[in-house]
Amino acid sequence: MKLKKYKDYFNKIAVFYNSSSANYWNTITPCAVNEKPSGLGKYYLDFISKADFSGKFDDRGVPLYRYGDSEPFHHPIVICQYALGLFEKYIQSGYKDAELKKRFLNQADWLVSNVDEQNNLKGWFVNYDIPDYKLKAPWFSAMAQGEAISVLTRAHLLTAEKKYLDAADAALDIFTLPVREGGVVNYFKDIPVYEEYPSPYKTVAVLNGFIFSLFGLFDIYLHTKNEKAKELFQQGVDSLKRLIKFYDLGYWSQYYLFDYPKKYPASYTYHLLAAEQLKAMFALTEKEIFKEYSDKWFLQSRKFYNKTRVLFSKILYARKLSWSDTG
Repeated sequence: MKLKKYKDYFNKIAVFYNSSSANYWNTITPCAVNEKPSGLGKYYLDFISKADFSGKFDDRGVPLYRYGDSEPFHHPIVICQYALGLFEKYIQSGYKDAELKKRFLNQADWLVSNVDEQNNLKGWFVNYDIPDYKLKAPWFSAMAQGEAISVLTRAHLLTAEKKYLDAADAALDIFTLPVREGGVVNYFKDIPVYEEYPSPYKTVAVLNGFIFSLFGLFDIYLHTKNEKAKELFQQGVDSLKRLIKFYDLGYWSQYYLFDYPKKYPASYTYHLLAAEQLKAMFALTEKEIFKEYSDKWFLQSRKFYNKTRVLFSKILYARKLSWSDTG
């Protein structure tokens, strides 16, 4: 395990008892909405901490990511979260900070200029292998597509430039096809799920990645009344309502359903992220089931016994993915 992984490993432990110690990758991003928005604006989680990216940038000010021992490269999720952090800071400036606006639009322009295409599907590739999921680069991620749509619709909101909507609209087709056909739809107990990690081996169903994809679908419908996006969002909401019980351990949440029925508790950061996301989903949909689980998981996160139980289970029993950049 390299030094970076050791640091991340111990930071994830520290965060269980002191959330203020979280590094960039483990920061808490609280829900930023209390009611269903009437128009596009703030993102649904407060991503302002994601604007403080401390890694390398390319010459256009776009962040670069390192996976393992790789050379720095462009990762669409890292770029989109950085962009959404910049957008939040721009809102807090009263839409007056021209430099923040420029930096945000640089990220959106990167997305427009770097659309990938495979099997007549357009989106943004993730370019590394994940052997545990039998994922071979390049591959599309529902989370990356959803967050890209969230960035692009806000770029259109600021500029009215059609190129941003064209790129966002083109990314919707990925949500209509199963993984075996190049899309991002897998099934858990015959329930469709939009996959952050579209494994051809079996359904992974990472909860937070699924919900981030829904935020993007909601954004483009909210901004343009796109009927395809509305249908895809509603399908996702219906799936989430049916799936949510499988993520509940009674004392904590599951990170994913890849090894179900094996218990795979989320890290403290991802447990709180899911609670914050469900709080936002309740605001967007007014579905009580999302509030029920959000409230339940927030309460669980404050109990010392629960945190300690999860921490020890992850240290003693969980697979190595528990301490990677994912779980």
